[in-house]
Amino acid sequence: MKYLKIFFFVIAAILIHGCESNDTSTNSVYIPQPVNKKVLVEFFTNAGCNPCIAAHGYLDEINLNAGATINDTSVIILSYHTKYPYILDSLYRANITQNQGRCDYYGVNNTPQGRLNGISMGQYSSSNWSAQINAEFKQTNYLNITLSNTYDITLDTGTVTANIELVNALPSANNVIHMVIMENNVIYPTAPNGITQPDDVMRYMITGTDGQAISVGASNTVSMNYGLNPKWVPGECYIVVFIQNPDTKQIFGVERIKVSM
Repeated sequence: MKYLKIFFFVIAAILIHGCESNDTSTNSVYIPQPVNKKVLVEFFTNAGCNPCIAAHGYLDEINLNAGATINDTSVIILSYHTKYPYILDSLYRANITQNQGRCDYYGVNNTPQGRLNGISMGQYSSSNWSAQINAEFKQTNYLNITLSNTYDITLDTGTVTANIELVNALPSANNVIHMVIMENNVIYPTAPNGITQPDDVMRYMITGTDGQAISVGASNTVSMNYGLNPKWVPGECYIVVFIQNPDTKQIFGVERIKVSM
């Protein structure tokens, strides 16, 4: 009996060691790398777009901090639903004016499409999009944006304040600020392509489709009041703030904050 116990102990030790070795050799650990700035990916999708499924999965990996880029936590995603190819997309129809306005601004007439800090990302490919994002992390950081937010859960209203610090001189003085409400885990059970809980859905552009003109100095503070649609879930809503040149479309800084904890 004594030797039998020793035998089982040795076998157990070998099995445990083998499992640990397997975990170490086959499973990579994602360690975010230091980057120069945060970046904005504007994603154009549609509930009837089957090629969009893979792109949604890729962006989900970023949201889950799964290591799709060298620093997923520094990627902010904002999704616009379009009329291509399924004009009855309910998330497009929930705010046709602003969804279509952003499509027209970038010349989007098919899906999926992405814009990285305002620049086209080309045809979707996870490796190609990751390479572009990783490269953009290392480009000039023009602005640091910090946000604060107050929200009244009873009235479904709030105020978002952006403090903008100039880090490097902007290439142009003609710029606008965008403040956008987006929602995660939106329930869409009838989506033809099966994306029934899309994230990062643009709900409302507080500063309008074209943004609000801003003259960026050494430091700026911009505050805007907003309200939430009763159908939106406050705990799933964020406000995304970014500064953009409306002519070149280049985005110089971005940040987001949760509406309600």
